[in-house]
Amino acid sequence: MHSVGIDKFLESSLYKIMINKHGDILGMTNALKGLTNQDNEPKHISDLFDVDLLEKIELHLLDRDFQRGHLQNGLTGKLLLKKKTFASCYIIYQPQSERAIITIKTSEQKREFFKVYENAFQEADIPMGIFNEWGLFVSVNDRFKKLDFYRDTGLLHLKTFLKALHHENEFCIATHIRNTRKNGLTQSRWAYHGKNQTCYYNITTQLDQATDLFVIKLIDVTEEENLLRLLAHSDQLSTTGEIAASVAHEIRNPMTTLQGFLQLLEHEVEGNAQKYVMIIQEEVKRMNDILNEMLSLSKPSTDVMSLFSLDSLVDEVLLLLRPKALLDQINLVYENFIEEPLLIKGNPNRIKQIFVNLIKNSMEAMDSSGTLTVNLYEGDAKTVDVMIADTGTGMSPEILETIFLPFVTLKEGGTGLGLPFVKKTVNEYGGNISVKSEVGKGTEFLISFPRAILASESELEDKIISFS
Repeated sequence: MHSVGIDKFLESSLYKIMINKHGDILGMTNALKGLTNQDNEPKHISDLFDVDLLEKIELHLLDRDFQRGHLQNGLTGKLLLKKKTFASCYIIYQPQSERAIITIKTSEQKREFFKVYENAFQEADIPMGIFNEWGLFVSVNDRFKKLDFYRDTGLLHLKTFLKALHHENEFCIATHIRNTRKNGLTQSRWAYHGKNQTCYYNITTQLDQATDLFVIKLIDVTEEENLLRLLAHSDQLSTTGEIAASVAHEIRNPMTTLQGFLQLLEHEVEGNAQKYVMIIQEEVKRMNDILNEMLSLSKPSTDVMSLFSLDSLVDEVLLLLRPKALLDQINLVYENFIEEPLLIKGNPNRIKQIFVNLIKNSMEAMDSSGTLTVNLYEGDAKTVDVMIADTGTGMSPEILETIFLPFVTLKEGGTGLGLPFVKKTVNEYGGNISVKSEVGKGTEFLISFPRAILASESELEDKIISFS
């Protein structure tokens, strides 16, 4: 190693010396010079260490295994100071230059460490750890131990800890520690792919100059990351919606022409041909209805409350989604047990989106030949109830507890906001939603909305109450 390298090494404020294989001191830090309190600068390690510690160091310098780059961190003894300061030594041997670096840890530094520990650990509300210059963790706080990917292996290394996380670029521990020492602080973004969701962490590493230890902090930025992804996804959906609306408008023009010519053709043909024309007319009308539904969903909706028939709205949703069921070879069964239309109060566009989300989720949870059942009936407590059941994969009780939480999703590329929107909207309109599921058998949602009481019904109830 050139003298320039030694000078750069001696810029450190820690107690370090550099020696050759004979124990000659090639240089030492200013901090150590001040600690020795000697008039003449030590020339050999025998001028610095007591006999016991000196013998331990010399034995390791002669050890061939040690000279292959072995790291020893268990040497203890005393420095030749006025008060015989107790110290422990860490030695790194450099085989290429046949020189060794000795880092000295004194009791004074231990007191500084405990000060850092108290301040950084006891008051921290985020996961934090402290590791040394070789990447070995000295201590971690309770928040750190509660991380899903933390494993108490006794002697934890930074490389082992980060192996459970994912970094978008190639990551080198030695480069990370070197950059932290040079800049004082480094930070990087990591992801942990758990069973139910992906968590994102902003990991910062800071060098504590007093102890030459590194403090690592993990800041959970999952919500921020998901919001950024949602923003990008929403922008994409907005663009897609605009394109879909323009395509639907363009398709409606030739459909109108086709419908007009079919009406003319209806009077020109007879027999089976006339029956075929009528069937084509019905199919064209159904295609127009689907286009109208697409256009209504693509328009921004305001929360305008109105009275409407829920069974008619469910019919419209099924009209929109039945082609997808046919394409995915899903058996769609719809039963309406309501004899006369029952009205509810709310925003029909938002409630329509509720059923689009639930039915679409049920379809995506099934393979082909699965059965999707939609039942509509009058509830016991003056409600209108809709049951949506599938024969899909089902969910475990643990997952079932989290499905209405934001950003929790089992679908690849999902936002985790569909079911929270459903629950929030149902509750806003005084309704209730419940779910039961069994792994391997399927899932069943039950949505209840309060019936809208008309003026005549309200007057009749008031008369019954006053009479009784």
